[in-house]
Amino acid sequence: MSKVQFETLKEMGIENVKDIEKYSSRIEGDIDILKVYFHRHSGEWFAKSKKYKFKRFQKSLKVNEGTVKYRTVTEPSAYFLRAVAELDQLVAVERKTEDKKALLLEEVEHLEKVMQRKIDDIRRQIEEL
Repeated sequence: MSKVQFETLKEMGIENVKDIEKYSSRIEGDIDILKVYFHRHSGEWFAKSKKYKFKRFQKSLKVNEGTVKYRTVTEPSAYFLRAVAELDQLVAVERKTEDKKALLLEEVEHLEKVMQRKIDDIRRQIEEL
């Protein structure tokens, strides 16, 4: 694994690509969020992770039906796609159906927590009025 091969990751500030254990990505609004998890070294209590945010590219598509002639859609940025492709090369571990199911359940739990915090925040703001 040469460093030239993982040029995008190096540009993102990841100096040692061998330390990468896994990654996850999600979309929040018009931003792609990429979270990279690193191996825990001896003497460390927690594994390290780093979060990167990428603005999604917006474009208008012509629609053949309806009263609206164009519809705005978003696409991931080319930089984000290059980073994910390089990460895929690094963590090319085949995921079984059970692993995929566990991953999806984790994402649902994370989303539930985020939504609950947002609901609590909105209720707090209502109470302040």
